[in-house]
Amino acid sequence: QPGQTWSQLGFYKCITTSEKQKEYVGSVMRNISSSVITPVISDVFKKQEFPPKTIISIHTREHRDTVNLIKTFYSKFPQYRWITFRDMRGLSESEFANAMNESFVSVWVDPTSGFGTYPLESMKMGIPVIGLVPNLVPEWMNEENGIWINNPNMLADVIADVVQNWLEDNLNPLLYTEMEKTISNYTDSTKFNEEVIKTFSDMINTRLENFEDQLSKFITIE
Repeated sequence: QPGQTWSQLGFYKCITTSEKQKEYVGSVMRNISSSVITPVISDVFKKQEFPPKTIISIHTREHRDTVNLIKTFYSKFPQYRWITFRDMRGLSESEFANAMNESFVSVWVDPTSGFGTYPLESMKMGIPVIGLVPNLVPEWMNEENGIWINNPNMLADVIADVVQNWLEDNLNPLLYTEMEKTISNYTDSTKFNEEVIKTFSDMINTRLENFEDQLSKFITIE
């Protein structure tokens, strides 16, 4: 409800996936202790072994955004009607990876995303990403590891430009280099496991210390 905080409901700790999320949570819920566990992108997402098809994978938070974008693209650029869009919603992880494996570019529209694994999954497969910059800009995003825009009305135009450059084999090689640099920070499962163990161990130990402190006070009173 408006005016309520997590602490009023008995929640004093939370886990986020980035320092930016932790900072944001702390600015809103001031009595909350936050920990960060950096996600790892599954090994099911691998570099494409074969040349991609003329398919654009698209993932949006709202299905209507997918429909509107596809309609807008075909209306503005009828010469590209032979390009196929694939909606990535509702697929299992393996189906998701297999479907994406056939794509030559990914499109991401999720303005309220807190982290955004879809672009990283695309990068791990070597697929360039066209994306709308979300309200909370993720730590992994920079000007060179994707085609990022702030105006949703420009998405169709940017996609058309990327399609043309891809057909002409004219995409900037720096884009692929930066994609590899970015994804290298999210492939270490050992680091992920260590962060999970440390985070939950710290929570359990803190809770034990609180119980022991309360027990000692109770014994002293007795």
